[in-house]
Amino acid sequence: MSQLNIEDIARLAGVSRSTVSRVLNDHPSVRPAVRDRVWQVINEHGYAPQAAARHLVTQRTRIIGVLFPRSDNFLLANPIFASIGQGIGRACAQRGYIAMLSLSLRDMEQKVLLDMLRSRHFDGIVLVSSEQNDPMPLFLKQARIPYTRIGYDPEQEDPHYVAIDEVEAAYKAVKHLIALGHKRIGIIQGPAWEACTPARYNGYKKAMEEAGLPIDPELVEEGDWTHTSGNDAMRQLLYLKRPPTAVFATNDMMAAGALHALYERGLRVPEDMAIVGFDDVPQTIVVIPPLTTIRQPSIEMGMRATEMLIDLLEGKEGQPSHIILPTTLVVRQSCGAKPQHIQFPQKRQESASLDGH
Repeated sequence: MSQLNIEDIARLAGVSRSTVSRVLNDHPSVRPAVRDRVWQVINEHGYAPQAAARHLVTQRTRIIGVLFPRSDNFLLANPIFASIGQGIGRACAQRGYIAMLSLSLRDMEQKVLLDMLRSRHFDGIVLVSSEQNDPMPLFLKQARIPYTRIGYDPEQEDPHYVAIDEVEAAYKAVKHLIALGHKRIGIIQGPAWEACTPARYNGYKKAMEEAGLPIDPELVEEGDWTHTSGNDAMRQLLYLKRPPTAVFATNDMMAAGALHALYERGLRVPEDMAIVGFDDVPQTIVVIPPLTTIRQPSIEMGMRATEMLIDLLEGKEGQPSHIILPTTLVVRQSCGAKPQHIQFPQKRQESASLDGH
């Protein structure tokens, strides 16, 4: 197989070097006949342009950087991020890009981080974060790196994001427990630094107040999304003189930890305590009993945020910049209701500005 360079391709095709570059980068200004002639030479000689050389010409790497929240230990402990990553990888493959995962950028000093971002090892970033006042969006803006965000922080003005309605999702979960006859309902929240934590609490509060039920501060516990923290939080709830009859854990890993704590105490689910989680990670169907939970479309979130970023990079106009995807209450045995899928009416929101959020 011949080792040709761009000059050789241009000579054999009878065109200029710049024309070959435009063909390789799918520039619309090249006439179809010329484009076909260049590609015929390329295919006949097996030429493959080097990524580095292409980057020098186009300032494009066709690499999408993916930044997940917090440390690698936090990332690997929560399976929801694997589903999001699956969606990101799928969208990149469909659009001819490569996803590059970084587990260490957040640990860098600010100057080193900015230098790394400005080096443009990637065309844009998919930022997976609902962290309150996350500094990463500011760094990305300072480095002039296009990005989309999975997650939403009302205190920050992210120009492009994909998220769910956290309040409505939590409201559905707690409303379901109330409909089953529960009046004393506990909640295991996520960490305070997450923007989704107060939002999910507000959904819990909304459902309780709507039903005329008091909110007992003793029934509010905080975890850090992990199985261990859910176990610890449930133990605290069981120490109360009047434990709850049902608990809403605001992610599935904490719900699994809560189930474990109940098992250790010899308590039955749902007979002694009903449990509802949030996320619908694959593990929810293998715990005993299978977990009732709120399904958020994590794979679709990854795909939509990546597609949004690539459209931004490729200059496609008229695409939505803010997308709110619907969630679903998935009923299994852990709440005591007959297993089924319940889809509450909820409109898919896609907008071009923050005004509609």
